[in-house]
Amino acid sequence: MPPANLGGELSTPATRLSVSTALSPAERLEHSVGASLFTKPWVIAPSTTRDRDGLGPLFNAHSCSSCHQHNGRGELPARSTDQIGGLIFRLQDSTNSQLQTRALPGFSAEGRVALTFREHPHSYPDGEQHNLRALVFQAEPPQPLSPRLAPPLVGMGLIDAIAASDIAAGADPLDSDNDGISGRVANTPNGPGRFGWKAESPSLEHQVARAFVEDMGITSHLFPVEPGCPALGCSAISGGEPEISTKHLRQVVAFLSALGIPQARLERQHHQGWKLFNEAGCAACHRPQWQTRSHTNSRLSQQTIYPFSDFLLHDMGSALADPSGSADAAEWRTAPLWALDDGPWLHDGRARTLEEAILWHGGEAQRSQQMFRAFTSGERQALVEFLRAL
Repeated sequence: MPPANLGGELSTPATRLSVSTALSPAERLEHSVGASLFTKPWVIAPSTTRDRDGLGPLFNAHSCSSCHQHNGRGELPARSTDQIGGLIFRLQDSTNSQLQTRALPGFSAEGRVALTFREHPHSYPDGEQHNLRALVFQAEPPQPLSPRLAPPLVGMGLIDAIAASDIAAGADPLDSDNDGISGRVANTPNGPGRFGWKAESPSLEHQVARAFVEDMGITSHLFPVEPGCPALGCSAISGGEPEISTKHLRQVVAFLSALGIPQARLERQHHQGWKLFNEAGCAACHRPQWQTRSHTNSRLSQQTIYPFSDFLLHDMGSALADPSGSADAAEWRTAPLWALDDGPWLHDGRARTLEEAILWHGGEAQRSQQMFRAFTSGERQALVEFLRAL
């Protein structure tokens, strides 16, 4: 189903408006506390700042907002992980943990990563040129890694309110309908996943708690052990057990849940882009419409939303695969397309433009990528403009 009358008048769904505008006074207070815990730097324990101490001893950032500036996606560091920019690296070993590139005084970081880029010339069938950029990185000490760019955060509460059974209903891991699309549910130890580049987290609370412990070394009731501990002797610098209370963790979740989606800018001129989007088969994975389930938060309950994702894992081809060599190395969760900002895009931020992001698609998306390449220059631009208007 297209967003509200997209096939006709291209009107904008009312549910795109930010839910935070309707908060009650009590909810606004909770929202402010969650925003403070999200935006302000965490510090070394023990500290008089009891609500925000416990940083490290190993970490990647001092605050959530240092990677998600203005609640958006991360930026690529200019040269290496010495600069905080929102790019982290997962270890491609049995632990599937995260490389810790910073450490408190008296401790040693696990490593650093130097970054460069490589240009790949690309020509369309009509002769138009458009280079693709690949991220090249070198770990010190050398080790196999997989980069992950911090994603944008708007609309996460609405995604959290989709029923797991509805997501599972769209899975077709054996491609039983022979359409070349075989999305599968990410089965995690804590339930079906929906958040993260590999859909590692089944809920927004789990995703937030995981980010706290992996990015900042802040423990919670869901992740009571921080990276490197207890071997590093973390008890002397602990900010409590856990370091972020369940109440505060859920206030951060509530703050993120209140981040709505900016109103779409769909107009009559975007009809061609919508038509081409469907002709290329993009909607097979980027499912436009969902209905949220009944929820304790009335602003998330029974809402018709348009994230343009099926939240399933799909094989995206060898060019986008991480270096693990595992069976799911090339699988990535379908990224939502609503409220697209200025990028960079894809899991490692290699794509400077939406056009580049489309051209990197392979695997199950190879046919759609080839159809995009076969479009005229004007048609390609129309499709990109449609995506920018979502």
